[in-house]
Amino acid sequence: MNEIEQILNSDDKALTKALFLFNKENTYKEIIFKYNLWSRYYFPNYFTSEDAPFHNEMDLNNLKAYYGEITSFTNVVFRGGAKTARTKLFVAFFIANDEDHFRKYIKVLSSDTVNSKQISTDVYNMLITIKELYPEIFKKSITKREETMSSFTTSTGIKMTAGTVGTEQRGALQEESRPDFQWFEDFESRKTIRSAVMTKSIWDNMEEARTGEATGGSCVYTCNYISEAGNVHKLIHKEDENNIVTIIPIIKDDVIAWEQYTKEDIEQMKQRDDDFAGERLCSPSEGKDIYFNREKIDNLEIKEPIEISHEFKIFERFIPGHSYGSGHDISKGVGLDSSTSVFIDFSTVPANVVGTYHSNTIKPDVFGEEVYRQSQFFSNVLIAPENNYGTEALLRLKQLGANLYTTVKSDKAIVDKVNTDYGWNTNSLTKPKMFAGMFDAIENGLINLNDKDLIAEFRSYTRHDLIENVKDPRLTTRHFDILIACCIAWEMRNEVTQQSGEFIKQMQNNEDSYIENEYE
Repeated sequence: MNEIEQILNSDDKALTKALFLFNKENTYKEIIFKYNLWSRYYFPNYFTSEDAPFHNEMDLNNLKAYYGEITSFTNVVFRGGAKTARTKLFVAFFIANDEDHFRKYIKVLSSDTVNSKQISTDVYNMLITIKELYPEIFKKSITKREETMSSFTTSTGIKMTAGTVGTEQRGALQEESRPDFQWFEDFESRKTIRSAVMTKSIWDNMEEARTGEATGGSCVYTCNYISEAGNVHKLIHKEDENNIVTIIPIIKDDVIAWEQYTKEDIEQMKQRDDDFAGERLCSPSEGKDIYFNREKIDNLEIKEPIEISHEFKIFERFIPGHSYGSGHDISKGVGLDSSTSVFIDFSTVPANVVGTYHSNTIKPDVFGEEVYRQSQFFSNVLIAPENNYGTEALLRLKQLGANLYTTVKSDKAIVDKVNTDYGWNTNSLTKPKMFAGMFDAIENGLINLNDKDLIAEFRSYTRHDLIENVKDPRLTTRHFDILIACCIAWEMRNEVTQQSGEFIKQMQNNEDSYIENEYE
């Protein structure tokens, strides 16, 4: 270290520069050491306290993304965790010191173009600050190149530009190349979350940017986790083994993530922040917006199905004499939201979810047949499909003679006329009612959900989802189709009790009639 200090204090620019330059022959450990030395020597104002362990992990994952070892790095860190500052330093370091110039086109995108332009400007200013050591970066040349703070091209052939995720990303080219390193910074806000259309548009634009990047390109996402209804949630749960996801809350199990903050600081944040759980704990479901009691949900036992019959998960066998009801949500079967089934045994205490099913590809008419098949596992079950959509499924169930839930209502326009509605209608009156009923069931321990997928949907459901009126399933990042089916099934608890009572009464009448006939 003394030798390094001597070099840094000398006037030998070539020797000083050699401390920081790297290429593919260097190990990750060596490059990260050079990055830390360079950034602290030239930009000490970014380092007001000792690094936290997660900063080292952040640096390593940024490096892996830079070299294409991973296709993306989703960096979810509490607000104030220095994720933006360190990534900005990282970009400047690589532009200045990579001898191979491995990345040619760096693009930073955010929900607010002012934010992304500021990042590009900051990187530009960093490079200008050290231009005496790196004169080649902005050396005059006969080749015309762009040089503004928000979009610039170096003499070494590296372009950096700023943009917004709010616009289409097709056609981004630098000479013959496409962006090969893309940084999505703060691309989700409370404004975008409030609009399903905007959220979907941002996702489409980010995907357009990602799929349009150069071969071997990679992405870094720096973000806060403020909602489970947005694109950050989608990235976190995206099934991609080449996407590294880190989630760093400011405090966990009473251990503070970064010594820069004290417990007193965190207590002040709790009092001051509108959404402490989302902004600081990276856990929006722990906020006041959650609908079902999180503690109750987390204490529910998850069971493995005793049988899986063509994707229909069965958790308990049919018990003669027990009363069963089912709820079903019907989709179009085009790979978006799912058609779902939930079967409940109401004769146990607590009631038991005994079967679940979900598929986002099954067509409505085929789903009608599938529901009927499932119902055969639980004799004489009362079936309640949601009838807002899926006439084909209801028609097929009627043709098969299924025991369908019905409601009878009078037609005031025509005297003495009644209409029979098959299935359950979810509307502005029945939706709050069925969710309130399920809320009470969870709160009072009246039901065992059993299925891990069903429990996961209950865990993340929010009050925002309850009032959501988006009709197009393409505009949402997550679905609650099994949960809807479960809530409908729970509404059958009084119906099956009444049905069972009438059945027993009928059997008793038949028995009395038989006895009378025997003694006549």
